[in-house]
Amino acid sequence: MQGKHIIENMAKSHCYKINLGDAMLADFAMADLKVRLENIYISAGQPENMKAVYRHESSGLHCELLVYLSAEFQTAAKLSNAIRCDGFPQIDSAHLAGNEI
Repeated sequence: MQGKHIIENMAKSHCYKINLGDAMLADFAMADLKVRLENIYISAGQPENMKAVYRHESSGLHCELLVYLSAEFQTAAKLSNAIRCDGFPQIDSAHLAGNEI
C-alpha cells in the first residue's frame, strides 16, 4: 500500500522535464543521463521519492524524447536544462532511473 501512496503523491506534485530532442538522435544523451541518474540514486541511498521516466511525444512530423524527474531527483542532479512541470505523465511512459514504483 505504501508504494501506491507514493505513486499518487508523485502524480499530484510537480516534477521536472528535459527535452532530449529528436528521438532518433537522443539515444546517447539518454544513455548518459541514465547512468548519471542511477549513480545519484544509489549515492542518495535509493530513496523512494526519486523517480525518472521517459516518453516519446510527437509534435507534427517529429517525435521528441522527454525525460521527467521527481523534484527530489532534480534537486540532487541539478540539471540546468530541466523545466518545472505539473506532474508525471499518466500514460505511455517508461522507467529510466530511480524508484520503479
